[in-house]
Amino acid sequence: MIDALLKWMTSLILAVAVAACAGPQIYHPQLSALDKGLARAQVIERLSLPPLSERQVTVGKRVFEFDEYRMNNGMHTEAYFLAYEHERLVFWGYVAEYRRQPDVDLNLGLSMVLRYPVGEGKR
Repeated sequence: MIDALLKWMTSLILAVAVAACAGPQIYHPQLSALDKGLARAQVIERLSLPPLSERQVTVGKRVFEFDEYRMNNGMHTEAYFLAYEHERLVFWGYVAEYRRQPDVDLNLGLSMVLRYPVGEGKR
């Protein structure tokens, strides 16, 4: 009886873990198709996947649009953002990569997106 229950619980946990990873994801090899200056429609076509969310933020006089994806690195998935300015792709990467790039406004824009997720607070 205990063996059957343990086997059932293990199967359930495994099924939940697999389902959590089964959502739309991009993979590192797809990034080679991206180039600065692409329009959002071109990016979606090249990745063969629309973003999970789209956000627009204003930093000073600059307007950025951020698309959120999930990046699968083979072990787990992590938030991955593509940034547009003037409707053109200007940067893409993990949060830590945004923190290392030199454009302070772009970094602040991503911070605003992270602080107020879709459906919560300010836009």
